[in-house]
Amino acid sequence: MDERGVQAIDGLIEQIVESKDALEQFLRLLNALQKTGILPLLVGIVEKLDENLAFLAEQNAILIRNVNVIYSVLSGKEEVNNVSLGELIKELNDPDVKRGLYLILKILKAIGSASKKD
Repeated sequence: MDERGVQAIDGLIEQIVESKDALEQFLRLLNALQKTGILPLLVGIVEKLDENLAFLAEQNAILIRNVNVIYSVLSGKEEVNNVSLGELIKELNDPDVKRGLYLILKILKAIGSASKKD
């Protein structure tokens, strides 16, 4: 090994010695993350970062679209004609309407559960 290589290794050893406390804390953190199962989760997230970001972007787009629809209805921008009871009952067969009603019922249940006085 040449002189520059030896100097580089000496420099690294010096930095390790100077950073002893920080390195010990870092290793304790790594061990704690491993024991709790968080480290494998983080590794998995980072290894599939592109897929995870694509999924989050898709979910964000869906959320924005849904909020825009709700805003349009509530602000009166989307016209709602008089609807008969029969038309409303027919709409209950629509899978999207069923899913929406189910979600609203779950939200109402959560609100009711959270407001209980024990």
